[in-house]
This record gives sequence, structure tokens and C-alpha cells, in this order.
Amino acid sequence: MRKKINFKHSDTSLKKALKSVFAYDLAVLYPNLDKDEKRRLLALVGLEKLTDIFVELDYENQLDLIDFLETPKKKSLLRNLESDDLKEFIEDLELEQQSQMIKLLPAVKAKTVSLLLKYDEDVAASIMSTDFIVVDKNQTIKEATNHVVTTSREQDYIDTLFVVDEEKKIVGTIALKDLIMARSGTSLNHIIKDDFHFVRENDSIEKAIQTVVDYDKNSIPVLDDEDHIMGIVTADDIFDEIIENTEDDYQKMALLQDHDSNFSALRRSKQRLPWLMIAVILNLFIASFISIFEATIAEVTALVLFQPLILAMAGNIGTQSLAVTILGLHLKEFDEKSIPKKHVVKEVIIGFINSLLLGIASFIFAYTFLSILPTQDAQRPVEIGYVVFIAVFSSMFISALMGVFVPLILNKKGIDPSTASGPIMTTINDIVALVIYFGVATIAFL
Repeated sequence: MRKKINFKHSDTSLKKALKSVFAYDLAVLYPNLDKDEKRRLLALVGLEKLTDIFVELDYENQLDLIDFLETPKKKSLLRNLESDDLKEFIEDLELEQQSQMIKLLPAVKAKTVSLLLKYDEDVAASIMSTDFIVVDKNQTIKEATNHVVTTSREQDYIDTLFVVDEEKKIVGTIALKDLIMARSGTSLNHIIKDDFHFVRENDSIEKAIQTVVDYDKNSIPVLDDEDHIMGIVTADDIFDEIIENTEDDYQKMALLQDHDSNFSALRRSKQRLPWLMIAVILNLFIASFISIFEATIAEVTALVLFQPLILAMAGNIGTQSLAVTILGLHLKEFDEKSIPKKHVVKEVIIGFINSLLLGIASFIFAYTFLSILPTQDAQRPVEIGYVVFIAVFSSMFISALMGVFVPLILNKKGIDPSTASGPIMTTINDIVALVIYFGVATIAFL
């Protein structure tokens, strides 16, 4: 992309070249430009493309872009942003900076953004947009069409129109295509759909997500307790929220907080190193455990051959149970305030069956391996096979139980269950598996 835009060209040539480049591509290019190139880029692109570039940038580069703009253009950009995008940008600023940005907005938009900033970040109203079209139920098709044409703005969502009565309470919705196709002299009542879905302003974001997903809606209204429309949540809002939540969960599961792809290698290293250091300490703890069983290993050296098998199987089944449980919590498949008995019973049964079958398979593998290949302990394949079976079955079953109960307990105590994964959980599983393995071997052979 950098090669396609030559900033050595004149402003006229550069402006022409920029017209053929998508806003997203310019947003990807922006962080790699020097100050002069950024200044020329922002001066030559139109307001609509500038707005799209701004939305695609991360927060730090949005601040950088704002700093390059003169006050008049800064006002134009902020006014042109959709209310939810504007709110998302302003909410991360310091209070004094928030006030400065809001002062640059028209009175109506300033009031709207100030209202959005008051909502808690986990309620549906915090991600809603106030850029939508309302029509009166008493209007004719012609009047409603004229209202849409004359009052809608570039940033307004117009695929669905929201119909209100004399008290400004919602009574239904109209698809724009139905309005366009209807006869001009007929009443709106013929095309109003009164079986619409909605969420209340203080409902959770998760409920809004589930409503949009379950009923395959492009948008749903956000209502107050008196059925007035406060805003709308669109499929795009839901998509952005899901992506953000997924990224947060992956970071938490890997114990990486506030990850940013623009961070330098050194900063990323500092971010990851503490957790890896904790894992090293825990692994040293594992080594000290193994030293306790030094006599057992010296007596039956073949036990070391199956140690990777024990560790891998325990970790795998624990990860599966953990993932299914965390997914169930995020999708609200069971009540957060109590232990979901049906889910627990099902996962315990699955863990038991898989642990038993894989334990038997491990016995067969160990027995066959020691019988075919000449080793120091080849004369005891059955005994070692039984030890491997007991260790695989026990460690896998316990790991499966941990994968179910740990996130449920953390969630009940108000702790994000995503933190149950990562290096710490893996290392704990390793400790449990090795203690069981060498503990059983010690009882069997010493």
C-alpha cells in the first residue's frame, strides 16, 4: 500500500490517487506515515472518507489524528461521526478532555453523547446509536416517505423506521423497502409490524446480542420503561461487541492484558514475562515434586517414557471442559448465580467415559510398547501398564472436573472465568497429573 501512494507528488495528483483508495486501507497505512505525510493525507481526503478512516483506527491513532486537525475540521469530523462511535472515543478521554470535545459538538449531539456516557458499560444503552428515523403512525405513506427523504442524514440508520404514537411511544416498525413499495395514499397501518423485538435501556449487552442473534434482526430499538425509543442497537454494533469480547477473552486466557498489535517487541515481552516467570516457578515446583519420587524412578526407569503422555492427556481434557463451561457462561446457557447441575452432570459423565476409555488405550499402548521394545523394565509390562492406566484415568478425570468447577466457582464469586485458563491452569494440571502418576508407581513398586 505504501508503494501505491507517492507523497512526493503534487497535492492535485495525490488527492486524485487517494480517491481510489479505500478508507480501511488508508487507516492501515496511517500509523506508518511520518508527520508531514499524515498532515497532507488528512488535508486532502474528504470529510466522509476522513470519518471512515477515524472509525477504523485504534484509540491511540485516533488521538493522533485529532491532534493534526485544525479546529474547524475537527468540529466537522466530530459532528459527522455516529453517536455511538463518538461516545466510544470520548469515554476513554480524561474528564477535562471530554468536556473540551463535547463543547465542539452541536447542542443536540452534545446532549446525546453526554447521555450515552452516563450508562454503565455493560448495559445495552451503552452501545446504542441515536441516529435513527422515527415516523408518526398517523402519517400517510407519502408523508412518511417525504419525512424520511427530507430529514435523514448520512449517518442515520434507515433500513428500519420506527413508528410512534401521539405520546412518542413505539407502536411498531416499518422496513424501508415496504415503505418504498407501498401506494402513496394508503395509511402506514397497512405496513406497520407490531411484533417487533426490543431491549430495555438497562438490559445487559448480552441480552441485546442474544436478541439480535436469536431473531436474526438487523436492528432492535432500545426502550425506556415508558416505551420511548432511546436508541437502536444494530447488527454492526453487535458484531463489534462480539469481536471486542472475543479479543478480551483470548487475552485473558493467555494472561495478556491490554494487548495492542502496535506495541513494540520490548513492550510485549515485558507484558508476557511476569506470567511466564510464574509458570517457571511453578514448573520448578513440579521438579521438586519429581525429586521426591527419585527412588521410584531409579527403580523403574521406564516410567519416564510415559510421563509426556500423562501430562498431555490431562491438559487436553481439562482444556476441553474449561472451554465448554466458559462458552456456556458467556452465552448465558445457564444461571450464573447457581451451579448448573445439568451441565455439571453431563460434563462429569463425559469426563469419566473419555478418561476410562483413554486409560484403557494407554494401558494397551504401554503394555505393547514394553513387550516389543527391549527396555530395562520389559519384564514388568503389565504392572507398568496398570500404573499408566490408573494415572491417565485419574489425572484426566480430575482435570475434567477442574475444567468444569473452577470457572463456575470463579464466576459465582464475581471473577471473570476466562482467567481460569492459560499457563497457571495448565501448570496446576501438570502438578496434579505427576503427583498421581509417580504416587501410584511408588505404591506399586516400592
